[in-house]
Amino acid sequence: MKKTILILLTLLSVLIVTGCSKDDPAEIPPQERILGKWKFISVVTETIRPSKPVEITTEQGAEGDYFDFRNDGNLYYALGGNEEEIEAYSIENGNILKIEGTISTIKELTQQKLVFEFVKENANYTRKQTYNLSK
Repeated sequence: MKKTILILLTLLSVLIVTGCSKDDPAEIPPQERILGKWKFISVVTETIRPSKPVEITTEQGAEGDYFDFRNDGNLYYALGGNEEEIEAYSIENGNILKIEGTISTIKELTQQKLVFEFVKENANYTRKQTYNLSK
């Protein structure tokens, strides 16, 4: 009898442990997933001008470059060895990132990776910048 109870308790424990897992990161709102300090990896710039070939350049982040999204609604960042700067940010509709009014589209946001894209269009060119960050 004691053996049967021990086996049942062991099975019950295994079921409880396997049934409990961390929350699915996709269920965490983007406003929470974006929080924290991100290492600036690179920015890929694609420039399209009428009647000219597409120009693509990649700028790698330097050691110490970062973006730090905080709960206070501010983005603290330092790039290229410059002093830290602060700008207001917000996330709207789950995939729109606004930084000081500049609108970008979040392409990927996981616990370890953030990719967002900024597009600027005018009569002379279209410029798309894709920022790649990691934790």
